Amino acid sequence: MIDTKEKLKECLEIERKLYVDIGYKGKLHGFVTQCEVSKIYRFIEVLRKDEFYSNVRHGILSRVAQVYYRRLHNKLGNLLGISIPNNTFEKGLLIYHSHGIIVHKEAHCGEYCKLHGMNCIGNNGKESNDNDAPQIGNNVDLGVGASIIGKVKIANNVKIAANALVCKSCLDEGSVLIGVPAARKV
Repeated sequence: MIDTKEKLKECLEIERKLYVDIGYKGKLHGFVTQCEVSKIYRFIEVLRKDEFYSNVRHGILSRVAQVYYRRLHNKLGNLLGISIPNNTFEKGLLIYHSHGIIVHKEAHCGEYCKLHGMNCIGNNGKESNDNDAPQIGNNVDLGVGASIIGKVKIANNVKIAANALVCKSCLDEGSVLIGVPAARKV
């Protein structure tokens, strides 16, 4: 949870470096070329600022900033086809391709998670008082079209293959999950 300016700055710096590695060349270049990587990074920046101002409320200026960043978060998310609520991902979120990314508000994903696009991290479709959304470890990599549905726990360093559907927990670190429904590759 980003609740201090230091955590916000650290998170933004880590994620900026991740996006530079896949082609982010700065705001001016992004504006001129309208490249997808720049738009995704802008979404990440706004998401993190929305999280910060939602978690820290110190007066009217913070509240105004929170409303501003929430509106921009929603606007950019709608434009890119990304629905990621506040406080669902730890630092190091890397999105390779936008469109079709949906994350449940009760899901929790650890540090350095990668989304390749067309991903769903959601509950089983039934709203209840229990947290029925996935709990995902650190360094999890979701291939294009991969989905994690239900009250599922995923260990650290797991790779989920393209178009895999994970509906059972995987507590073995470093596993590779493939298929529908996903099973551990041996």
